[in-house]
Amino acid sequence: MKRGCIWSAGLLWWVTALTPAAAQVGTRVGYTLLEGSYFVDDCPICDRVPVQLPMRGTFELVLKQDTGYSAQYAVRSVDFTAGTGPSPDYHVTGQGTFTRSGEVAVQQNMTLSAQVRDATTNHTAFFTNNTPDVEQPFPLLQVDLTQTNGTDFQSFRLHLFAAPVWEIWFSTAKGFTSTNRFAPTNQISPGDLLSNRGRVVKPNSELVSRLGLMPPVPDLGLDAVAVQGHGEILFSIPANTFSETLGLLHHGDLLSNRGLVVKRNYELLQAFEPLSSSDAGLDGVQVMTDGQILFSIQSDVSNIYGQTLSRGDILSDHGTVYMTQQELLAHFQPTSSIRDFGLKAFCILPSGEVWFSVQEGFMDGQLGPIQAGDLLSSLGYRVFSNAALLAAFAPADPSLDYGLDALFVVTDTQSPKPPPRITSSSQSGGYMHLGWDGEGAVFQVETAPSLSGPWTPGSEIVPDLSGDSPCAMGAGGRGFYRLRQW
Repeated sequence: MKRGCIWSAGLLWWVTALTPAAAQVGTRVGYTLLEGSYFVDDCPICDRVPVQLPMRGTFELVLKQDTGYSAQYAVRSVDFTAGTGPSPDYHVTGQGTFTRSGEVAVQQNMTLSAQVRDATTNHTAFFTNNTPDVEQPFPLLQVDLTQTNGTDFQSFRLHLFAAPVWEIWFSTAKGFTSTNRFAPTNQISPGDLLSNRGRVVKPNSELVSRLGLMPPVPDLGLDAVAVQGHGEILFSIPANTFSETLGLLHHGDLLSNRGLVVKRNYELLQAFEPLSSSDAGLDGVQVMTDGQILFSIQSDVSNIYGQTLSRGDILSDHGTVYMTQQELLAHFQPTSSIRDFGLKAFCILPSGEVWFSVQEGFMDGQLGPIQAGDLLSSLGYRVFSNAALLAAFAPADPSLDYGLDALFVVTDTQSPKPPPRITSSSQSGGYMHLGWDGEGAVFQVETAPSLSGPWTPGSEIVPDLSGDSPCAMGAGGRGFYRLRQW
């Protein structure tokens, strides 16, 4: 007997902001471990150096109670791997609790009940934090956890440094060959929009397909990217090209994957009254909630008032400098402090923290060499090295710096939006094809065999208004779907 999918358009779910005013019980926020997280395997009575390995992974915080003075969360879906090679040496899964309390002297406490697997054994491990001291501003989370049921021969420790991020989307300045994909998909272009989870979000051919370019359409590269409401992708290209429908497209123009020129480069700059109408390039871009377009340029620009707009500054199309490079680098210690390193990509997080990359690498007095492809934070830490960002793709030569050109961050810590709506559905074989619309930038279908769950991802996070999801089958052949948006 052929079994179909049953769905309900009323099953819609969306994210509220992680702030005291907007957070609701049950709100779940995805976290990603950042560079600096590590796993320690120690033998307290052995005469050996503890094994310390870099750790990556994800978990979720689910709000259980917020009194204003104290907030209690469930820690769920812990999934960490530790090691330096392609195969992890340790795999940590589990769940726990997290509490933040206080107004002036804020304290935090975390517990974790986990399974720690290595190549031969599976350990049940219980962890708690060493100290309640808080070192990073929330929603960043930094905590040291020690195993409470360890033995004299083996005890584990975890150092977690995490941000409320689901995925980081970016492009590289150079193409590379992925060793964990089959040809021809193993050839990654500098024009492709990538995810740090190891997938191509949008190939360059799809981004530029509606720009009216004469075939065969070359790979145009990808300099800046912003994803806005209803899944529209705005971007720039690194070199001029001609469109049969739009005319000459400059490398500083802001384009749309829907086949439009959103703003010419001179329109972005005109409020500054530049001396020249020359194209200054467009390296980074972000559209704010008030419609203001923030951007960075490839080359310096002088205006009629004698002001120099630096390639390392974040500018506004309203004619103001949103943030200078000196402000971006205020918590770093570059040995060449008078040099302008440029600004290749940036993303302003809801907390006000800025993640960015520079056009030229530099030596930092605390972090050492900074590469142009590293992802940095305005708080003074390295979010990810270029190698870590690309690790899920397993580049053939992981030692190279492939650059970091475009940047977009999928995070739960943003203002709530009206719920999206499912607009169409059709079933073919074992898949349900859904169409939807919403004010979110990106979307994900979740499925469950019953209304009570468990709900699991039915699609990747996508900047699309439709997608296919495997049929979610429960009792009687019923499946349920809900749509998440960011």
